[in-house]
Order: sequence, then C-alpha cells, then structure tokens
Amino acid sequence: MSTTSQGTRPAKLAGSDSVPKSPRPGAVSRQTRRTAYLMLAPCVIVLIVLAIYPMAFSGVLSFKVDPLYNPNVARFIGWRNFEDLFDDFRFWQSIRLTVLWALLVVSIQMVLGFLLAILLDRKMRGAGLLRSLIIIPVFVSPVAMGLTWRFIFEPVAGLANWIVNTGLGLEKYSWLSHKDTALSTLMIVDCWQWTPFVALILLAGMQSISPEISEAARLDRIRGATYYTRIVIPLIRPVIMVVILIRLVDSIRIFDLNFIMTKGGPGSATLMASVYDYTIFEQGHLGLMAAYGFLILILINIIVAIFLNTLYRAEKSARVADAN
Repeated sequence: MSTTSQGTRPAKLAGSDSVPKSPRPGAVSRQTRRTAYLMLAPCVIVLIVLAIYPMAFSGVLSFKVDPLYNPNVARFIGWRNFEDLFDDFRFWQSIRLTVLWALLVVSIQMVLGFLLAILLDRKMRGAGLLRSLIIIPVFVSPVAMGLTWRFIFEPVAGLANWIVNTGLGLEKYSWLSHKDTALSTLMIVDCWQWTPFVALILLAGMQSISPEISEAARLDRIRGATYYTRIVIPLIRPVIMVVILIRLVDSIRIFDLNFIMTKGGPGSATLMASVYDYTIFEQGHLGLMAAYGFLILILINIIVAIFLNTLYRAEKSARVADAN
C-alpha cells in the first residue's frame, strides 16, 4: 500500500524551486521605485534650484547687512534688519495699504464677478462668444496693460480726460498724480483685468450644480435673489473660498501694475508691499530687502492658513449635514 500510494503521488515539477513567488499586495519592486525616483528627479531639482535654495539664501541674508554696492562690508547683525523695519513708519504704512488694497479689490471683484457669472449663466444668444471675449484681459501682459492704462489716464491727451472734458464738460484731471484718486484708479484697472477670471470660476461652480436641485427650487418657487442666496451660494461655497484665496494672495503680491503706473506715488499714496521692497533693493540694502520679503511671506501664509482652516470647517459641516 505504501508503494502504491508513493507511486500515485504527483511528481515534483522540474525547476519548481526557481518559480518566483507572487509579490505581496501593495509591494513595489525596486525597479519600479527607481523609475519613479528618476521621473521625479527633474521636478525636485527645479524645486530646489528655484524655490528652496533662494528661500534659504534669503533667510540667511535677512540676518546680515549686505550692501549691494559694497559687498566687502557684509556681516552678520542678527535681528537688526527686522528691528529697523518695525521702527520705519513707511513699513507699517505699506502693510496697512496692502491689506486695505487686498480687501477692497477682492471684495469688489467678488461682487462684480458673481453678478457677471449670473448673467453668463442664463441662456441667451451669444453667451458662448461673450464668455470667450471677457477672458481676454486676464491674458494681457501686466506690463503692457499698465502702460496702456497709464496712457489712458494721461493728464493731457489721455482717453479718460478726453471723455471727461469733451463728453461731460469738466476740467482735465491728473488721475495718477493726485493722492485722492491714484489708488482708486489702480483699483479700476485691477478689477478690469481680474473680474472676468472670478466670474468664469464662479460660473463653472454654478453650472456644476445638479439640475434636479434647480428644478426643485423652481417648483418651490424659489427664484431671483433668494435662489442665489439660499441655494447657489451655499453649494458653491468651496469654490468661492478658493477664488477669494487666490485673489487675496495675488493682490498682496501685486507689483507690475503698481510699479508701471505709479511707482508707489504720489508720495506714498500707492506704496504697497512689493514696490516698497523694491525701493529697498534700489537703495542697495539686500539684507533689509530679504527681511521685508520674509515678513510678507509670513503674512501670506497666515492668510492661507486661515482660509484653508475655514474651508476645511465648511466642508466638515457640509458632510455632517449630509450625514444627518
């Protein structure tokens, strides 16, 4: 019986010891990891060269006095650059003006962009062409746009003064040379460029709303302003928060338009953070410039952290409401 049972046992396949075992679930081979690292390497190198190294270099520079025109006297001075900034009234003026600019400009753009998105959301002839045309200002170079609008508001032969003088019979006015109108003129130009961007993002959010929700609101006779305040805005709140965040960061970092049109003048009426930092660079104070840049970076990170926290809480509340 033992001989028979041994004879009926299946023979061991030749070379079965060399058959590879199946990999564990989730296991990644060494070759796959090596390929992934090689594909990520260019991005990591670019990030180090263009972001991490300059930031680290600026961090070291902010604790030094390093004159641009006399680098031989560069030395470490600790927190002196930050103390000098805090004692400079122009620093606090530029911060207040930058925050005021960001709040006003973003608020105006959000209101106008929302109204424009409502207009574009309606079914009307030529809506597609209009959506394509209004995005043109976003693609205009800031330098070209600044030069064009500076010529429009030119006090002698500008288009704005021609309309005011010929059409309204009023005296010509130096829009960019008076402290009472210089900042508001910059706001007009910035809103002209970026309101279409806000409108198109909000329009995309509106069109992502389920048709069943819109139909249910119509059956419940929720129309007009009530429909947008009670239905649309709560549903696209994450989109609104992201747009506000993007525009706030861009408004705080504004440089091109401000420098081309007014260079921070007249006086300090439009001297915002980036232009003030550039004036420090023109004077050759590299360490002071780096310290100011780090303070602006901290301000931007605080704003981003606040908005991301608000967005996270809004999403969490929405999930809890849906679960209940």
